[in-house]
Amino acid sequence: MTTQPSKIRLDVAAYGIPAGNYALPGLAHARTIADGTEADELRIADRFARHFTGKLPVNELTEAEYNLIRTELHEQVAERREQALERFQRAVPRRFAAARPGSLSAAWVAQLATDPHSARSLLFTGTVGTGKTHSAWSALRGVAETGTNLRFLAITEADLFARLRPGGSANPESELEALASVDLLFVDDLGAAKNTEWTEEITYRLINRRYEACQPCIFTTNAAALELPAVVGDRIASRLRQMCDLIPMTGDDRRKGDTK
Repeated sequence: MTTQPSKIRLDVAAYGIPAGNYALPGLAHARTIADGTEADELRIADRFARHFTGKLPVNELTEAEYNLIRTELHEQVAERREQALERFQRAVPRRFAAARPGSLSAAWVAQLATDPHSARSLLFTGTVGTGKTHSAWSALRGVAETGTNLRFLAITEADLFARLRPGGSANPESELEALASVDLLFVDDLGAAKNTEWTEEITYRLINRRYEACQPCIFTTNAAALELPAVVGDRIASRLRQMCDLIPMTGDDRRKGDTK
C-alpha cells in the first residue's frame, strides 16, 4: 500500500469519504481477490493503478474491486474520525463539550469535508447569550465526526490579541503564521475588543491571509451585520461579507438564570 501521490485522482464522492490523502490498495490487496495466480494479481493491481489515475472509472470496476477499495478507505476514515474526535475533546472547553452538530451547520460540514477550499466560512451574529459559541463548537464537532484530517485552532479575539501583541509571546509573527495557515480557524467574539489602529491591522492581516488562500474560518460576533464596518473596519467587513455565510442567532440571553 502506498500513500496517495499528487497525481492521484480519487473519486471521494463515489466512495462516500471526505477529501484527503489516503493509503491506496495495491498488489498486496489485489492478492486477496485474485484467482491465486500471479498473473491475476498483477492484472488487478494494474487495474487499481489505472483507476487511481483516472484511466478506469469507478463504474468499470468489478464488484469485488470496488468493495475492497471502499472497505479499505472507510477503515482509514474510521481511524481518522477517532483521532479527530480525540483532538476535539482535548480542545473543546468543558462548557461546550456536549455540543452536537445540528441541521444549522450540517450542509457546511459536508461541503468542508468534500472540498475545504470551496467551502465558505461561517459568521454567527447575535446579541450576548444567543448560542453563537455553542453553535460554533457544534460545527467543529461535526467536522471531526466526518473523519477528515483537517486540523483546527480555536481562539477568542482577546487571546488572539494577547498572543500577537509585542511582548505577548516570544515570536508574534510565528503565532500569526500558525493562525493564518491552520486548516480551519475559529475566532470567538470578533469585534469584542476596542478597535484601534493596531487591532484592526492585526485582524486584517489574519483575515486577509485566509481570505486570499480560501481557507475556511468560523467567527462569532455580538455585532449585527450592518454594524461590522464600524466594529472591525471597512476592509475586514468587506472580506467577511464575501467569504462568510451569515448565520443570525436570536433569542434571549441563555446565560440568565444559569448558575452552572
